[in-house]
Amino acid sequence: MDEKQKIEKELLERADSKCELCKAKGEKLHLYDVQASEKDPMIEKCLMLCDGCIKKLDNLENLSEEELKLIVEGVWSNVPIVKALGVHVLRRIKDKYYWAQNLEEELYLDEETLDLLDMIDFSDK
Repeated sequence: MDEKQKIEKELLERADSKCELCKAKGEKLHLYDVQASEKDPMIEKCLMLCDGCIKKLDNLENLSEEELKLIVEGVWSNVPIVKALGVHVLRRIKDKYYWAQNLEEELYLDEETLDLLDMIDFSDK
């Protein structure tokens, strides 16, 4: 078992075999590294996501408000990288939706989440 397979196995356990954003069960899940420029994934910077959520993250500008709300639900996660990804999306849409501005103001972000937010990179996705 190589390092990537070990990470995937740990993440599947953490995620209870569900997409870590939309909570879909029974979907094919993929390792999603938020730091696209890194060659080797690190578990702290990875999530298990379904095809639908990966497509949505790649196309945020064209999603409906309801689809965006579903992705932003990650801000309530106890898993730091899931929370950080939710906050990242929230910050990208906050100028478009009043509820997103309000939600960002309500959030408490600890140091770990803030550090992870600085690492999120969608430039190579």
